[in-house]
Amino acid sequence: MEIVRYDPRKDKEEFIKLAIAFSDRSYIPFEQAQFKKEIEQRVLDLKLRNSIILAKEDGKIIGAGTFSPYNDEFGNPHCIIHQVLTYKEDAYTKGIEEAIMRELFKYIKNTMNISKIEILCDPKNSRFQSILMKLGIKRSELLLYEHNL
Repeated sequence: MEIVRYDPRKDKEEFIKLAIAFSDRSYIPFEQAQFKKEIEQRVLDLKLRNSIILAKEDGKIIGAGTFSPYNDEFGNPHCIIHQVLTYKEDAYTKGIEEAIMRELFKYIKNTMNISKIEILCDPKNSRFQSILMKLGIKRSELLLYEHNL
């Protein structure tokens, strides 16, 4: 397995296929048109394009990770790491999630100069929680509330 940066000329279609395959296991709703639009927006900013981390095996994308940086009301930089996308048959068996997250951590710290991250984790996903524990990441005391407007 090799960890590489996203190349929009070579990886776009395969990245979309991975997202579609992952969408039935995601706790976040998926809309293909919205996903394509988001990726196209990220490609316009070199730092965000390079922040799309792919795991490849024999040249085929088997995993992908992204994050979204933002500033709080006091201007402090923050970063949310999103779900690592994998095919169901590869999930948690090849170390894809851990390898991608470690590469994201390095990029966030060294390139984005952000030292505190947030990771969204479905409370029912014990396998992903195990990866977080292996990486030394503990559950936050802060609770996230959600409401549809």
